[in-house]
Amino acid sequence: MDASMKDLEQLAVLDPARGREPTAMEWTRSQAFVERVIAAEVTPRPTRRPVGRWLAVGVAAAAAGAVAVVAVPALLPGTAQKAIASWTAEPSSRTGEQVLPQARACAGNGVGGSSSAVHPRDVLLAEQRGTATLLIMKKSSGTVVECLSVGKDQLASMGLADERPLPALPAGTVNLETMSSTGSGDSMWSNIIGLVGSDVTGVEVRLDNGRVLQASVKSGWWAAWWPGPEGGQVDRLTVTVHTSTGSTSYRPSELP
Repeated sequence: MDASMKDLEQLAVLDPARGREPTAMEWTRSQAFVERVIAAEVTPRPTRRPVGRWLAVGVAAAAAGAVAVVAVPALLPGTAQKAIASWTAEPSSRTGEQVLPQARACAGNGVGGSSSAVHPRDVLLAEQRGTATLLIMKKSSGTVVECLSVGKDQLASMGLADERPLPALPAGTVNLETMSSTGSGDSMWSNIIGLVGSDVTGVEVRLDNGRVLQASVKSGWWAAWWPGPEGGQVDRLTVTVHTSTGSTSYRPSELP
């Protein structure tokens, strides 16, 4: 036997997903996506800035076909279920002072570097949906990161932008920085995050199953998360941007 084959066999035992077979639903989603690509039904997306890696601890989970290129986080057993069970379609806005414990945990997780000192002004956006807190904050390195947590338990964290200046969007418009889903079965959840231009008064996400949720908008960012797989699927939702002069709806593939 070739020596390289022996090396591959030795490496195979270290594979955490060794022996795992995709579920029937995962096979169905994958096949449907490939068929849409072959049929040229998937709109190519423009190249984006690289996004950071999800960071979490626990049992590994698989994501449906991702729209944005992200690494799949692992979930803390039971934490995702608590967040999903208490989820609300309309979030409550939180100030930096109100989420300072969560911001300190987010600052120390290593994504985008650690921040030894955390101030309320570092929190750019924070919302509460049930027991889960989602925040976008700037670390001392200048990197902007997202963190989603339940109490002291962090579900995931992702780098959104480095220290370079963010692009200025035209008034009344938004873009899409990242969109993804993770987990499996009843523990699957999705998120969507982007930048907003001036004169944007609100952003709404409507899933194809009819569910409508309000995104949080603050400090030039918009963000939302929800139970379900749509964030990892192609154009299974609509983003409606509200301004002082009206509203415009987009599929994710239509957003810059």
